[in-house]
Amino acid sequence: MRYKINDTIVINKVEWTIAEYRMGRGREWVYTLAHEDTDGSYTTMSLNERAMDGLALTGGMMGSKENV
Repeated sequence: MRYKINDTIVINKVEWTIAEYRMGRGREWVYTLAHEDTDGSYTTMSLNERAMDGLALTGGMMGSKENV
């Protein structure tokens, strides 16, 4: 696990927060990202660690809210 809960990621100018992580199929970390809509509802998506690393390489990661 490389990324922490509450870390923030920007994807297509939309801010997503890491809501949870779990061990996926085999030995792969899977992260659940959540985005709160203006009406208070949440949209979620799951990404594996390889996809998260791709976001980090392209500049989509903002880092922990604690460090900002």
